[in-house]
Amino acid sequence: MKLQRPSAAIAIICCVGATSAVATNGYMSHGYSPAAKGMAGAGEAALPQDSLSIVGNPAGLTRVGRRADIGLSWFSPRREYDGLTPSNAFCTTGCPQGAFAPIGSGPDGRGTVESENNDFLIPGLGYSQPINDVSAFGIALFANGGMNTDFRSGDTMVFPGLGHLGTFGGGNPLANPPAYLPPDPRAGTQVPGTTARGGSNAGVDLEQLGVSIGYARDLADNLSVGASFLIGYQTIEVKGVGAFQGFTQTFTQSMIQSRTMQGTSPRNLSDNGKDSAWGFGVQLGGIWDLNPQLTLGASYRSKMYMDKFDRYSDLFAQGGDFDLPPVATIGAAFRATDQLTFALDLQQIWYSEIDAIANKNELAQRCNLQGNFAGYDSRYCLGGSRGAGFGWDDMTIIKLGVQYDLNDKLTMRAGYSHGDNPVQGSEVAFNTLAPAVVEDHWTLGGTYRLRDNYELTFWGMYAPENEVKGPGAFTGAQAPTIRMSQYELGINFGWLFN
Repeated sequence: MKLQRPSAAIAIICCVGATSAVATNGYMSHGYSPAAKGMAGAGEAALPQDSLSIVGNPAGLTRVGRRADIGLSWFSPRREYDGLTPSNAFCTTGCPQGAFAPIGSGPDGRGTVESENNDFLIPGLGYSQPINDVSAFGIALFANGGMNTDFRSGDTMVFPGLGHLGTFGGGNPLANPPAYLPPDPRAGTQVPGTTARGGSNAGVDLEQLGVSIGYARDLADNLSVGASFLIGYQTIEVKGVGAFQGFTQTFTQSMIQSRTMQGTSPRNLSDNGKDSAWGFGVQLGGIWDLNPQLTLGASYRSKMYMDKFDRYSDLFAQGGDFDLPPVATIGAAFRATDQLTFALDLQQIWYSEIDAIANKNELAQRCNLQGNFAGYDSRYCLGGSRGAGFGWDDMTIIKLGVQYDLNDKLTMRAGYSHGDNPVQGSEVAFNTLAPAVVEDHWTLGGTYRLRDNYELTFWGMYAPENEVKGPGAFTGAQAPTIRMSQYELGINFGWLFN
């Protein structure tokens, strides 16, 4: 059953615009609060300073007063891969298992290909309102992303008579043919929605927006608790993966059932435009002032249960299921002096709870119709209950931040965070589409009080380049490389109504 679209959430989301991408741990932001962004996300658990801190810990609502925040950031992720020549790009019969390495720019298929999607403008909104001396409510909008890639066919190798092949060989009519070509059982009809040359441009555009509606209450002078109801909205578009039709549950099952060389090409695999889904979740949090110098905080955000992506039910596991993972954060804020504060957060993201993200790529071993079908299990095919995902591991991120009040008007911040990237070398094939491999974030930021009731918060972020190299079961002995680095500059205007 589809969720009804809440009118309030629609109004807020429409104000945000169409595109979202954020500095990422996987595809989760390194921070949501403008103040915390200047400290690499540290402080969201135990040091709330603005209305968007509700996203990190709803218990902070009673500590930020009545205020509104509106901000904008420029985010620039730089993604690229070093390609190799996949044997299946030229294979018609007797093809080897796997060997779907991404195709590079050189005449031999090697060489670097860069994503064309590099610049995004990301807004942020939040409002908090005390109800009385011990309780408050608030609302904030947050975004996730970072999978917004666009690898152009024209940047890949040219093969005589075929033109540019595209990242996954989608421009090769033998890989994604315009007509059935027996006797190869994997040469199905053209995947609907792709061009006669196979939908050669490759990429994935994932946009996730959430609205957090929260309530907090002080149970004692030093103890606050809070809860939020979360409304989620996401869109996705996937291009250039039509060459994988022979590894879908739809195609392989139809081939077996027909007992012929004729297969049914999947309609919901690739190049179907944008699909959207709504969902919901909850979040709980608490903040405890252990003494005037030390504050502890903790928060847990549940899995967000989303509608399925019907247009990509032949691609993602569970027939298009794509929920958002649960997240837990614990943290501490230590006030060394009246001017100097340190923050430390430890965060866990359970990507393993989301099959479309966490499932390993076992297509070559468990979804291959060659030989006597030994080991074939349709559940492991694309679209199946255990169908190949991105193979991401859970992430544990440590965030360190420092804040110093230079004077009554200016506060400066700095931070560093680290989390091992969730992508293993054996999973490079599909992660070419989403090379979320950065591990470190370095940030600087500050807040300038324009007047008693106005303040300007600013931040900058740099995530150094990190790379992951194969080989994997689906790329054969070849070892392509994926890379990412990130930059962000942001500014937030805050109204303080107290």
